[in-house]
This record gives sequence, structure tokens and C-alpha cells, in this order.
Amino acid sequence: MIVRRLRIAIALFSLLAVACSKAATAEVADASTPTVTSATSVTTAAAADAGPPAPPPRVPKKYARVLHTGDSMVGGGLARALRPKFEAEGTKYYRDVIESGTIHEFAQNDHLPSLLARIKPDLVLLTLGANHVPHSVDPDKEIGPFLPKLLKRVAGIDCYWIAPPIWKPSQAKFNAWLREHVAPCRFYDGSHLEIERRPDKIHPNEKGGEVWAEDFWRFFKGQGAFLEPAPATSAPALLSPP
Repeated sequence: MIVRRLRIAIALFSLLAVACSKAATAEVADASTPTVTSATSVTTAAAADAGPPAPPPRVPKKYARVLHTGDSMVGGGLARALRPKFEAEGTKYYRDVIESGTIHEFAQNDHLPSLLARIKPDLVLLTLGANHVPHSVDPDKEIGPFLPKLLKRVAGIDCYWIAPPIWKPSQAKFNAWLREHVAPCRFYDGSHLEIERRPDKIHPNEKGGEVWAEDFWRFFKGQGAFLEPAPATSAPALLSPP
């Protein structure tokens, strides 16, 4: 009887040991099995965290036809140095010079309107003011009434006003006045440059015109640039798990 009870106890102990061993194995398996996350869920979470993509950078505009007109400062080195820069971008460059040209004339006669109608430029460069610099005492009265008329003629066209490179420090006030009155044209003043000039000590010579053109071009392609409009973009749709 004692032997029989001992055998039963041993059998029960063996069954209990086997059960405990299986339970321990299952716990180890559960702990070592990685949690499976679908790629779709990861993509969705990453897209939500990143937010909408940054728009592509805007770049300086390129033009089909540029009209460069104004007084005698247009001639010589400035125009000759600018032409190949524009033509390298596929732009047709039209140079027009009115010797001793004034803001009054460009605002009133038919010369500028006829140029605009014939050339149909998408960019206008106005190099004007040199003939007012030595004589202007009160620009508000002498020129102020004419500027709005001139600017109205180029309305809707990208425009730069290239101020005269003054040849005496006392003339800086004229360009300062121009700067405040030529919008929506962008204003560029190269008076800070060391420019070689012709014997009259006023007009840049060929080398001086090249220096002037290089500095304008940096402005034209940099802080003073008209920029291409940013392409329309839409935020990507977030993926949903299947």
C-alpha cells in the first residue's frame, strides 16, 4: 500500500514538473517575439510627424525680351557688358539711347510707348536721371509730377530703375530721392563703385561700364531679383493601414 501511494505521488510530481516547464517555455517565447508593425503604419506615423514637404526654392526670373532705354548712360560699357549676360539666358536684348534724355521727355513724348508696343518687353531697364543730377534743386517740384506718368507707362512689366552713378558726393541726395519715388520699379544704385570714366569725368568708359554691369547683374540675380512663382503643391495624403 505504501509503495502504491509512493508511485502515485511520483507520477503526480512528474506531471506537475512537465506543466511548469511548458509554461516557462511559453513565457520565454512571448518575451522574445518582436511586435510586428506594418510598413504602412510606420509610413503614416512618419508622414504625420514630418508635416507637409517644404516648397521648392524660388529662383530669379528669366525673360524673353528686355528693353534697356534711357539717357547716354545706357551707351558704352554698360549696355555692351549686359547684352551677352541676357543673351546667354536666351533673352533678346534691345538697347535704346536718347542723348540728354530726361524724365520729363520719357513721361510725355511718344518714344517710350512706341518702343513698348513694338518690342513687347517683359522686362524694362530704365537708366535715367543723369541729366537732372547737376541741375536739380527741388526734385519734388521739378520731377515729382512727371514720375507717376512715366511709371504708369511701364505698369504691369517687371522694371528696374538704374540710377546714375553720381560723380560728386554732394549729388547723392538726388539718388536718395529717386529711390523713394520709382516703385514699383526695383531701384539699383551703383554709385558706391569705383568706376573708371571718360575724360568728361561723368560717363563710365568701357571698363567702368563693365564694373557697373557686373554689380547690377549680382543685384539682378540676388537680393533685387523678381522671382519665379512657386509651383502649386498639395500635401501628400497619409496612407491608411489596409
